[in-house]
Amino acid sequence: MPSRRQFVTAAGAALAALAGCSDDGDPGTERPTTEPPTTGPATDTPGETRTEPEATERDSLLAWLPTWTLDIDLGNALSLRVADGDLYATLSDDASRSAVAAVDRAGDGFRWRAALDGDVVASSYLTQTNARDKWALTVTEDTLYVVAGNTDDYAWTALHALERESGDIRWSLRRERELAVAGVRDGTVVAGARDFFVPESTHDTPEEPLSTALLGVDAATGEVRWSQSFAGVQAATTYAGGVAVGQYDTVTGLDVDGAERWSTATDEPREIVPLADAAVVAAADDDRSTLRAFAPDGTERWRDTRPVESFLADGDTLYGLGDETVAYDADGTVRWRVSGYSDWPLLAPDGETLYARAAVRANAVDAFDVPGGGRRFRWATPSNNGWPAGATDTMAVAEAITPDEADFTSLYAVDDRSGEPIAVYRPEDTVFDVAGAEGTAYAAVGGRLLAFGHP
Repeated sequence: MPSRRQFVTAAGAALAALAGCSDDGDPGTERPTTEPPTTGPATDTPGETRTEPEATERDSLLAWLPTWTLDIDLGNALSLRVADGDLYATLSDDASRSAVAAVDRAGDGFRWRAALDGDVVASSYLTQTNARDKWALTVTEDTLYVVAGNTDDYAWTALHALERESGDIRWSLRRERELAVAGVRDGTVVAGARDFFVPESTHDTPEEPLSTALLGVDAATGEVRWSQSFAGVQAATTYAGGVAVGQYDTVTGLDVDGAERWSTATDEPREIVPLADAAVVAAADDDRSTLRAFAPDGTERWRDTRPVESFLADGDTLYGLGDETVAYDADGTVRWRVSGYSDWPLLAPDGETLYARAAVRANAVDAFDVPGGGRRFRWATPSNNGWPAGATDTMAVAEAITPDEADFTSLYAVDDRSGEPIAVYRPEDTVFDVAGAEGTAYAAVGGRLLAFGHP
């Protein structure tokens, strides 16, 4: 669970590592896959492939100027979240002070700002997201949940529930453990409280699986209603049946009152995602995943094995990315698939485009049509490392490592239909996050928030 200070200290190294090459080879070449669809109809449509831009194309890009800039006056803006048209930011500084803020989207400052003790920290063991993982911020209809604390000294963390309209802190739950939110359902916040592991050296790992107390917390009062102990928890989520918890060799289903409903053996679960009324467990199998969908009573509804390693669920659709990009219906039918490496899935706000990091060198942005499938375009960034950082309804925001031209990375506006790069922004500070809403992209860059329209 990295803190803001840990991230900033190693920003360059961390970004270089998470943006590392996936393989050697030409950036326009994809690793072939011979795996046929095992369930339902599927398509394999290569779509248009754009290769590395010519130097003249790179040099002709417009300078992308922000429509407004807001200094936050509290360290760095670490993450952004758009929910129901509202924009929220998490902030933190070197003095272990942090805050959550509701940002006026017109650039007129903060609607409110709630101060927190400790550094804002990111969940990394209950919700297995991708390398664009952000500092923890969970949004429901009327509440924001955020975790802050002192993880640099392995001391404590606290889960805070904030009113969305006012920013008032409704309640806080503090433990001398690593807290993380698995989900919120039926008035219950399900959180994990894992033992701290204090390493003796940089590469030190626990000899035994760490203990995690799964907590059922009353969303209105913060009272802990129930607690269940597990060891070696890899992932957990709330879904229609309650809670699904993945340990190193077992998946267990609980109801929202904490009572065990079912349990089954599995390979190591790398992720659990809710899909319609089921929980889909992705179990690791080398560079492949076996996906198993469990009903609320624990019945296995469908199973499929594919070379996919990262996942994004959106209502009744599950996207799997890896050596191919796959879209599943809730019943396990493969709606469409496209061969070739992809990772870091990102949906446009209007839900009509799925973006992914792509190509053998992981330096390109792929755009897939939703729901029909097929690659609409590929844009190879002018860098050996690039990825989709955010999106609006009319453009993708691509980020690429360009240390000779910016602080470390540059942001590119890419047209969502043609895949043509339009403009570039060269920041003089660390880009922490990008989020889009309608036609505007918002960026957290160092200690500032910036808004960008379509060039």
